[in-house]
Amino acid sequence: EILDDHAFVNEFAKIPMIDIIEFSPDFGFAQYHHKHSDNMDIIDRRTLQAVGETVLFTIYQE
Repeated sequence: EILDDHAFVNEFAKIPMIDIIEFSPDFGFAQYHHKHSDNMDIIDRRTLQAVGETVLFTIYQE
């Protein structure tokens, strides 16, 4: 089991958030995870769009 480091912000500060992390059962987290190279330049625009559309859909459905 993995305890997300953002869980504390959700639980104690009551700040809702979504955490999208590249993870593979075979390889684990991506090499840039929690490093300076983890920045907006490595996010595929199609992935960002899909996540945005999913979040908007969820917000408007609830």
